[in-house]
Amino acid sequence: MTPSVRKSIPDPVTNRLFALSGNQCAFPGCSNTVTDQVAPGEQPVTLAQRAHIVGVGRQGPRSKATPLSDDIDAVENLLLLCGDHHRIVDNNPRIFSVEVLAKYKADHEAKMAPKDLRPKPPTMESDTVDLSLLPVAELPATVWRAKSPFRTGAEVAEHLPRSKGEQVLPFVLLKGEVWAFHDVADPKGPFKQALDPETAQQVDAVTMLKSDDRNIYVWLLNGALRESLIRRGVRLDRAHDRYYFLPDHETVTRRVEARTKTGRAQSAKKVVRQEGAGTDHPRDIWWHLAAQLRFEQFASSSWGLTIRPEFHLTKDGREPLEPWRVGRKVTKRKSRMYNEGYFDAVHFFRYFLLDGKPRLTLRVGKQAVVVEGDFPGIDARWPKIEDRRFDPVSMLDSGNEDDVLDALANTLSLNDEDEWDWGAEHSEDDR
Repeated sequence: MTPSVRKSIPDPVTNRLFALSGNQCAFPGCSNTVTDQVAPGEQPVTLAQRAHIVGVGRQGPRSKATPLSDDIDAVENLLLLCGDHHRIVDNNPRIFSVEVLAKYKADHEAKMAPKDLRPKPPTMESDTVDLSLLPVAELPATVWRAKSPFRTGAEVAEHLPRSKGEQVLPFVLLKGEVWAFHDVADPKGPFKQALDPETAQQVDAVTMLKSDDRNIYVWLLNGALRESLIRRGVRLDRAHDRYYFLPDHETVTRRVEARTKTGRAQSAKKVVRQEGAGTDHPRDIWWHLAAQLRFEQFASSSWGLTIRPEFHLTKDGREPLEPWRVGRKVTKRKSRMYNEGYFDAVHFFRYFLLDGKPRLTLRVGKQAVVVEGDFPGIDARWPKIEDRRFDPVSMLDSGNEDDVLDALANTLSLNDEDEWDWGAEHSEDDR
């Protein structure tokens, strides 16, 4: 009788076994590779041997054990070993039993299994976030223009009366014409001595905002805000487009009344101070709380007054500090203002602008610019970061920090080596 020829193990099973073994012998402690290649471009060599856990045939090692699979050549019944260890396990079936080899296979393949490098989905948090802008509820519907005999804005301003209360007198002088929200055709109006009322023209605001004269309307809005803030001791740094608090006349510092987010009165907050004030060696470096405040249009009928806190530095409370004395560290820290200090400063400016009222109203003749006092909120989701949350209500209600400048700066100290130092940032030799 012709002996039966044993069928070969299918290639897919062999390929799978090699993949599970990670190109390494599965015998514990053996680091022999199961394939090799002498040099790039040369034929790869297979060094491994496929060992059956439950042996093949009546005489095979461990052949009398209970099969691990219906198919003796299934990958579950195969172990990839180097030549030396294949001979060892087959020649010592009592020591290397089915149970032992099955454990070798499971442990080795678990060790060689590819690690799941995909990041686990983070735990998400949801909350309502305040936007750092105040919605505009009302805008002037009409703009007036008229010819003026004056060539500069300063000359026009000299011929305007001093505005009082909520009334402000913003204007733009452009190409010999004065633009304003006031009715300049009124011979008894505040602009009567600054222009020729008989040349007055009325312009619809909606039409103007769609024309090349759109910027004039925006300039008038920001001019109304600027005039209102100047009365309250806030000046515009035009070079950097930011408003900053001026110091009090009597002292080198300035404190401004504020309220918490929940409406509770707080002690006055320090918004201007001189380095070394109160010592024998005060420096000619003054720190001012500042912010970029401007009207911006977000949609055809949607406007907001945006608030972005910043720092402003002067030599004497008014004259800007030389740029070379500001130093790169301040610029770096300003670019990293975030979280509690930033939040505190945004709300502080909101309180200051409202001056205890539910909304900010800028009267411009019979028209008005009305800004609502509540920040709009949006629903937001973000990955949860342990120990990196802050409670805005409890923070603003704490009343422990009387210096908004410090509150804003303290958020920027990321470690002990980067400690905030009001003086070291502006060393005279730091050029």
